[in-house]
Amino acid sequence: MQRLILACLLSSAVAGCTTAPPVVQHAKASDVSVGNRNPQLAAAFNDRGVDLGDKGDYERAIADFNEAIRLDPQLAMAFNNRGHVWREKNDYERAIRDLDEAIRLDPQFAIAFNERGAAWYDKRDYDRAIADYNEAIRLDPQDALGFYNRGDAYHAKGDPDRAIQDYDQAIRLKPDEAIPFNNRGEAYRAKGDYDRAIQNYDQAIRLKPDYAVAFRNRCWTRAVANRALEAALSDCNESLRLRPKNANTLGGRGFVYFRMEKYAEAITDCSASLERDSKSARSLYVRGLAKRRVHDMRSGDQDIAAAKAIDSKIAETYARYGVIP
Repeated sequence: MQRLILACLLSSAVAGCTTAPPVVQHAKASDVSVGNRNPQLAAAFNDRGVDLGDKGDYERAIADFNEAIRLDPQLAMAFNNRGHVWREKNDYERAIRDLDEAIRLDPQFAIAFNERGAAWYDKRDYDRAIADYNEAIRLDPQDALGFYNRGDAYHAKGDPDRAIQDYDQAIRLKPDEAIPFNNRGEAYRAKGDYDRAIQNYDQAIRLKPDYAVAFRNRCWTRAVANRALEAALSDCNESLRLRPKNANTLGGRGFVYFRMEKYAEAITDCSASLERDSKSARSLYVRGLAKRRVHDMRSGDQDIAAAKAIDSKIAETYARYGVIP
């Protein structure tokens, strides 16, 4: 499942999310101050931090948000933005502390609830993530992001039906965004509704023709359903053209080849996948199965055992696909 940019860096010059915020370029120390606060200069540092954060220059972005907060400790968006950058750096505890403060300063700050929900999601605390997304939706029910994010959290909790309900609402509010279609497809695939899954991947690809993840997912779904295997192979090939040497896609194409009884090709692709992700239970398991099909029983059994050591339910998963050693 692919994640959207779950929240956004906020420029003082705009009210909502932006990927290219304007920067206040001419603020200076002589600008209006309030006591020891200097809100206008703080806004300038905040906006420059936004620009740096969007470019991935996180250390300098944090330095600017630090200065913005020093100049204006009441600037909730600077705490939100610094929290966002901490989350991008996988420092979820610091992210949550900053987002707590942003929400304390502005309890109506829907985006901060979305952002904190994203941090809880990244920590795999899905119930807390859902609680924050609920509040974001209550505060801004017309923002598709809250529904999309909550859908991802329900999906991660193993509740595809509620995930689909939220994706439906996100798509109603923002029908031109490809990722919710892709993730709704994943939720339908989890339910075993392969036709609807493929329809959603079709729509995602229509909206974003270079969407490598959706091509991979459509490939995988066709392989799991054991249908349209030539089309599945074409999808995986296109995904790999867009994202060469991706481990998941190589493993998925390996499974397509396995379904097509092209066991040598399956072994080659799964081995290439494992060179990039040695802990891929799926690639180990499919390679093991393919080896057994060409009578390399000992090596095949070793791969299958290694896969089971990583994922104790891997054999059950593939049995549901109609595949057994």
